[in-house]
Amino acid sequence: MNKISILKQSIIALKLNKLRSFFSILGIVIGVASVVIILSVGQGLKGFVTNEIEAFGPNILDIAIKVPGDNQMGTIVSVAKGIKITTLKTDDIKALKNKQRFPYIEAVYGQAFGQDWVAYKNNEKRTIFYGASADFPLVIKTAKIDKGRFYTDSEEKSLARVVVLGNNLANHFFKKNNPLEKKIKIKGQNYEIIGVLKPMGGIAMGGIDMNDFLYIPLETALKQILGINYLTEIALTIKDETYSARAIKEISRMLRQNHNIIDPSKDDFQITTMEEILNQINEISYVLNLLLGFLAAISLLVGGVGIMNIMLVNVTERTKEIGLRKSLGASSRDILGQFLIEGLIITGVGGLIGTLTGILFSFLIGFGAQQQGLTWPLTISWLAVSIAFLIAVIIGLVFGIYPAKKAAKLNPIKALKHE
Repeated sequence: MNKISILKQSIIALKLNKLRSFFSILGIVIGVASVVIILSVGQGLKGFVTNEIEAFGPNILDIAIKVPGDNQMGTIVSVAKGIKITTLKTDDIKALKNKQRFPYIEAVYGQAFGQDWVAYKNNEKRTIFYGASADFPLVIKTAKIDKGRFYTDSEEKSLARVVVLGNNLANHFFKKNNPLEKKIKIKGQNYEIIGVLKPMGGIAMGGIDMNDFLYIPLETALKQILGINYLTEIALTIKDETYSARAIKEISRMLRQNHNIIDPSKDDFQITTMEEILNQINEISYVLNLLLGFLAAISLLVGGVGIMNIMLVNVTERTKEIGLRKSLGASSRDILGQFLIEGLIITGVGGLIGTLTGILFSFLIGFGAQQQGLTWPLTISWLAVSIAFLIAVIIGLVFGIYPAKKAAKLNPIKALKHE
């Protein structure tokens, strides 16, 4: 029997069991689509985070607190458990602004933040207030004024009760009304609104939207609201990326002097460049995609097992048919080929539909993210598409071999007598 005839017989057999074939194909569709969607969304998320970080500029250095002798992850865990590192001070900001010592530093801002109720008339909202130095917009390039202005160094030094609202926060309290010169209450005290930021379009600090923040002069936040004298972080910009190595070395020396640290292994701070942050994100993204891809591939495996079970049932139900075909001259090779082709048709069709479904949903997710104002690239992981489709075909071949061999080995005389 030639290959065309075997293919026709396979298609006829699948048509005779439409419902069973449909569910077999559906299992592969779900598996392939899951792999494509998960890996494409992972790639889109990586692109989104990368775009957001690059928007800040490559010449930013971040100085964060660190548990002495511990690594970055250990510090995060320790801080989450309530351990406080209080050595990063506003004096460190002043030292960094010394142009004679650090001529390559262009702007510096420190930060400290907390959460409390903010009220305007009868409207209240629990809000994150972000204490930041006046240089904040000079370092964070995405922080642009929409209305009014940002506060000044003199206002920060005088503990002025002024605030700048994130765009979402301004919309919450004032809708389309002008919030400038209005006063909101924080801990029972009136603070004048002097500015509103444009939508920053980014997500930072563990997934919290910076458009919901209330920005307040750092000294005012430390002394009037938080009641502390230490910072959580300092960020600065340098003239050029070529200064990074020099800046890290000289800033580390200055901080050790200020914090009385002799042994560098006992540093209570860590300095990170934008390039290092991007590398960390790429590493996390790679591991996460591998894990998610593996989990999605399990559904493909389940689909393959389903195909094998259905084909075994087919062999049992079509025993007489197999016996009749063999008695009419069909060889064991013909029977083997027919059942293998049936498995490949199921996985091939399922793989194609699953791939198209995965691509469609990946684009819809990306488009939906863009509609929310996120800089989410409309990307498809073509590697995931290729791998998912290839795995689907291999599964059809592998899981189709046993049922096909079982059918091919049937004795024609016993098959014809089968009830």
